[in-house]
Amino acid sequence: MIKRKEAMSIDHQENFKGGTGSLSFVHLFTKDELPKTRLCSVLTVEPGASVGQHSHTGEGELYVVLDGPVTLQEDGVDHILHTGDAEYCSDGHSHGVYNHTDKPAVLMAIVML
Repeated sequence: MIKRKEAMSIDHQENFKGGTGSLSFVHLFTKDELPKTRLCSVLTVEPGASVGQHSHTGEGELYVVLDGPVTLQEDGVDHILHTGDAEYCSDGHSHGVYNHTDKPAVLMAIVML
């Protein structure tokens, strides 16, 4: 399946998952287009913004840092991830992301059921 950029929706959210600041999502595919996924998006995290710490139940989430670095908290432990690094938060675990830099950070996020 090919989906052109013009067909992708863009969503802006504030304080996502209890985090801070502004985030934008480019939804590459919808959950209807990709079976067994709830989200497949490129996420831009503005400087000082975050995706709040949240847990996954009955699903997992993959982050790939496309342009970083970012501070990623996994199960309460902070890690610095750089461009090209990835993290998978499996069922029953928690994570969150904070952009500790002065430039926007970009991640791919895929939530799999």
